[in-house]
Amino acid sequence: MTVVLKSLSVLFFLIVAMTTARAETIEVTDLAGRKVSIELPVTRLVISEGRYIPLLALLRPDDPVAGIVGMMTPLSWTHPGLETQLYERFPRAADIPLFGGRNEDSISVEKIIDLAPELAIFGLNDHGPGAKNAELIDQLTAAGTKIVFIDFRADPLHNTLPSVKLLGQLLGAEKRAAEYNAFYQQRFDLIKQRVATAKTRPTVFLQAHPGRYECCWGMADGMLGPFVGIAGGLNIADAVAPGPTAQHTAEFLLVENPDVWIGTASGIYEEFIAGAEPVALGPGMTRETASESLTRYLSAPEFAALDAVRNGRAHSIWHNFYNSPFNIVALEAFAKWIHPDLFTDIDPVDTLTEIYEKWLPFELNGVYSATVDHQK
Repeated sequence: MTVVLKSLSVLFFLIVAMTTARAETIEVTDLAGRKVSIELPVTRLVISEGRYIPLLALLRPDDPVAGIVGMMTPLSWTHPGLETQLYERFPRAADIPLFGGRNEDSISVEKIIDLAPELAIFGLNDHGPGAKNAELIDQLTAAGTKIVFIDFRADPLHNTLPSVKLLGQLLGAEKRAAEYNAFYQQRFDLIKQRVATAKTRPTVFLQAHPGRYECCWGMADGMLGPFVGIAGGLNIADAVAPGPTAQHTAEFLLVENPDVWIGTASGIYEEFIAGAEPVALGPGMTRETASESLTRYLSAPEFAALDAVRNGRAHSIWHNFYNSPFNIVALEAFAKWIHPDLFTDIDPVDTLTEIYEKWLPFELNGVYSATVDHQK
């Protein structure tokens, strides 16, 4: 009996020692500047938006939804085609509970607490709970949930790579995070180097959700707005309304007559074939239908008179690059459209294809940028 007890005692202490050895507490600084101590490995987490699943797939391609016990919105809100693939490859994803709707006010803190996550991954300033929501932060913290904020929306120029690195640290994927960041940085640096040699800076209007809302919401200081400057253009909206977005009149566009017009297309294939107005890109779209969707929208008199439209320098880019670690594709597209002579050897389509082939457990479906049919 004594021998048995001693054996059990030794076994108990071995198990404790092994568990202690595996556990590790690290301190990180999130994108809100908050220092957070988190015990690794994280086994239960929630995310604010389903659009973060491609990021998790980048870091953990074998199981993007591992440990996710809840999220605010499904992936279908921003990428229904990818959600179909997600459910086919990782069926458990279809059973992840939702704890909110499409905005911060819809959040059920009680439901998050019931899900008992060790970690909550929220956006600094997007559709979900943000860094200024002190009450929610306090409630979750009191319940034992650690919160970190990432950002691909408020300041993607400066926060994309730190956000990828941070999640790499928290999810045991530091190597993949570092490799992707190097991939991104190399392309970013090439754009900056070439733009530095440009002799001109063409004027650009970057319009959000063309056809989705009344004309014309411009992106300026925030989201994809600053990408225009990095790509070598002058963002005309930034000069008159330097917030993230602001509405401008058709008369403003006609007077300014930008050299390049870019719309962030939020329409989907089903809307396009139904004849709806939102400019469409993404799964199901082809080069021909994407160009047709854009050309149809820009045939309105307030756009048709623009030099950018008449000269074939009006383009659309998939709207959801604006809140994504894959925004480098949008930056390359902007650079190529603004300075085509400097980027003849760069193809954003190839970059997006490489991201899917090298980093994601999904198939690339559809078209994510387009150019207006030449009107001249």
